[in-house]
Amino acid sequence: LMQPNSNLNGGTSLAGVVTVESGIPGVSVLVCDSAKHGRAQVTDSLVTSAPEGERAARLRDPVARHRLLVSLASARAMLGLALGIPAREVDLARTEEGVPYLASRHDRAISISRSQGWTAVALADARAIGLDIEQVRPIDWQPMLSMICSDTERDQVLALANASPDCALAVFFELWTVKEAVLKASGKGLGGGAKTVPVPVASLGQPLPTLRDVSAGGARYAVWTEQIEDVFVSVAVGDTR
Repeated sequence: LMQPNSNLNGGTSLAGVVTVESGIPGVSVLVCDSAKHGRAQVTDSLVTSAPEGERAARLRDPVARHRLLVSLASARAMLGLALGIPAREVDLARTEEGVPYLASRHDRAISISRSQGWTAVALADARAIGLDIEQVRPIDWQPMLSMICSDTERDQVLALANASPDCALAVFFELWTVKEAVLKASGKGLGGGAKTVPVPVASLGQPLPTLRDVSAGGARYAVWTEQIEDVFVSVAVGDTR
């Protein structure tokens, strides 16, 4: 179930926010086409005075800088909506590795992802959580399978793609979001190696949303995958921290 919401606290507005009922108890996911709806956020003083502004300022390309700033501001606004507080009161911080967290809310775990102008945030109650969002776009995906899949998994994905060529690109991005969400939840990120996250290939390309049970690195994760327009969103939640 996806519900639009455009009412944010503290006088900050962000149209086009979609709340995804993740199918995992205690987990909230909010998604927004921030490139389309989030531009007003960059004029708010909370952006220029927050770490988001400093991070974006390091980019030399003005287009990339503005795009990142809009996305970061949109993420802060959505977190405020989910927490029920003004966006300017969201104490968003990052570890040295760049992992986002709430400095004064250790009872809540968060994850943030962005892709091609889309932004998503996820929150859980003190559990390992990882979120990935990917907009389907033309790429040369087949050579990438050898980098993210075991040989067996790669062959299964190719067989699935050959059987349904019209869905091949979507299957790849669905697979990618599941793997990255789990790697984020594990705390390793992509550096942990996507090959270490086995995904049941038979579950790909099926009607969404889907709840999967994925085991990786000795831990188990519940992974919820949803599709909004041409965007795949996967959130992985592990054991209590």
